[in-house]
Amino acid sequence: MTINGSHAERESSPAHSLAAGGRASVATQRERRLDDDVVRHLRKPARVLACAAAFAWLVSLWVSWPVLSVFALALFCWTFVQAVGLALCMSARDAAAHDSGVGLMTVAIAAGCRLQLDVLGGGELWVLPLCLMLSLVLGLVQVRLRSYVLCSLTVWLVLLPGAAFAPWPAGQALRGVLVVGGFTLALLLHRGVALARRRRVAAAASLAVLAYQDALTGVANRRGFLEVAMEKLRASGPQGLIALDVDDFKRINDRHGHEVGDRLLHAVGRLLQRLPGEALAGRTGGEEFCVLVPAASPAALLAFAGGVVEAARRVSAQGVGLTLSAGAALVQPGEALEQAMRRADTALGDAKRTGKNRVVLAPGAAG
Repeated sequence: MTINGSHAERESSPAHSLAAGGRASVATQRERRLDDDVVRHLRKPARVLACAAAFAWLVSLWVSWPVLSVFALALFCWTFVQAVGLALCMSARDAAAHDSGVGLMTVAIAAGCRLQLDVLGGGELWVLPLCLMLSLVLGLVQVRLRSYVLCSLTVWLVLLPGAAFAPWPAGQALRGVLVVGGFTLALLLHRGVALARRRRVAAAASLAVLAYQDALTGVANRRGFLEVAMEKLRASGPQGLIALDVDDFKRINDRHGHEVGDRLLHAVGRLLQRLPGEALAGRTGGEEFCVLVPAASPAALLAFAGGVVEAARRVSAQGVGLTLSAGAALVQPGEALEQAMRRADTALGDAKRTGKNRVVLAPGAAG
């Protein structure tokens, strides 16, 4: 399969249509991952604010308990709902759980405050400030717009009936202006803070990707490959290393130009990204790649490496094909990654010397 020559065919193929149809789903998953990353950055300030709100609620109950004790059951119910929201916020690992916990706690606080104002009086003075304060705080810690709008509207609907305004038209107009203006202000604050936060988190994620991913091929760079490979060797079962090298790459660059060479490297990267199972691929040098793959036996490792070399024969760019040479080494128990990579590199050198476009198994992997 060629990279450029078959581009038009791929655009009209059923597989391409299926991929195009799935782009919206991929974009949605990307947005969800970004939301979850935002939650991880928000975890500490959200917990601090939630604990501060719970403490302020308990203090208000303690101060006014002689008057409110008649409504102990209702106050206990709202306090329990707040505790549930606080627990959700504390344990949240994704945006849905985080927003649910924060929203549940805020609405419960609003309902409890409404009960206090009905009993103690002063609602005409405190309702609008409370609506604004809860909406603004909610805007700082909630992630998704729909969650914020739903929770903020609920807060206003719970508290606003307790606000007293003059019955004449001017008083009602003032009430409408204050309510709409206050809610709009809180909504704008949420959007501004949320967008700035998402951009910051997305930029940090992009920098992390650049630090561990090779930009041309899309696979891990040497640093990323070595770090993940060492983790896999510690945590997984038997593994095999495959060192790969593009045959005669300097000649390809000299004859066809570096643009074609880059396209071929990109095509190899795409090939390695499609490897099945738990295979980990990385670019370890100019035209050199390495793959760490679960392998229970030398025969299984040799078959896997042979499949990669065979698939590479069908790769081309602008009518220029390529072949790969491979050296395979089964990682021995307790063997360091660097040592296994040296054995795979030695086997790769043997493959180059004995004709290229083939796989050689490292002697240490025998048996």
